[in-house]
Amino acid sequence: MLCIQRNSERKTQLFFYVILYVLICYCFFFQKRYEHGDSRLFLKLKLMSRSWNFPEDKAGLRAFMKKRRQLLPLPTRSEMSALIAAHAVLIQEIHDARHIHLYLSIEDHAEVLTAPVIERLEDLGKSLCVPVVSEGDLLTAAFRKGDAVKKATYGQPEPESVTVIDESLIDVVLMPLLAFDGRGYRLGYGKGYYDRFLQRLSSRGIFPLRLGLAFSMQKVEQVPNDPWDEPMHGVIHEHGFVRFT
Repeated sequence: MLCIQRNSERKTQLFFYVILYVLICYCFFFQKRYEHGDSRLFLKLKLMSRSWNFPEDKAGLRAFMKKRRQLLPLPTRSEMSALIAAHAVLIQEIHDARHIHLYLSIEDHAEVLTAPVIERLEDLGKSLCVPVVSEGDLLTAAFRKGDAVKKATYGQPEPESVTVIDESLIDVVLMPLLAFDGRGYRLGYGKGYYDRFLQRLSSRGIFPLRLGLAFSMQKVEQVPNDPWDEPMHGVIHEHGFVRFT
C-alpha cells in the first residue's frame, strides 16, 4: 500500500509540473506576440472602438490622430504598408503613369512606409521623384531606391544630392496624411506644403492624380477644411483603393 501511495504522489507531482510548464510556455508565447505588436485584441480595443470622440478643430484632431496612429506597432504597420503597396500598383492611373511623386516616410511618425511602394514602382519601371523642402515650398527631386538620404528640417528623409526635375512630368502624387474623410479632404501636418505645392501645379496647368497613403483607421467622419485646402482624388489603404472623384 505504501508503494502504491508513493507512485500516486509521484504521478500527481509529475502532472503538476507538466501543467506548470504548459502555463509558462503559454505566458511566454503571448508576451512575445504582444511585444511584436500581434495582439489582435489590443488593436481592436484601441483602434477599432466606436467610442472615440474625434476633436472637431484641426489642431486637436491633428494631435489626436498622431497619438492614435502611434498605437499601431511597427510590425503591423509594415504588414499594412506592404498591402498598400500591392493595391497601389493595381490602380490603372499608376500602371499607366511614367513619373510618380511620393514622400519618403518618417518611421517614428508611424506613417505608411513607402519603401515597399518604391520597390514595386521601380519594378514596373516608373521614374520616381520626392519632395524637398526649400524656402517654405516643396521642390521635386529625382529619386531611386538606394540613393543616399539625409534627415531634413522636420525629420523627413531627403536626397543628399538634389536633382530638381520638371514638375510638368508628374502623373501621380502620393501624399502622407494624418486623417481623411469621405469627401477627399486630408489632414496634414499643418505646414501647408502639399496645399501650396498642388496649387502651384494647378496654376501651371499641371493636374496629376492626387492620392493619399493611409491606414484605414485614419478615416474620420469629416476633416475640418479651409478654402485653401486641396482635396484628393482617392486614398489607398490596407483594404484597397477608395476613389473620391
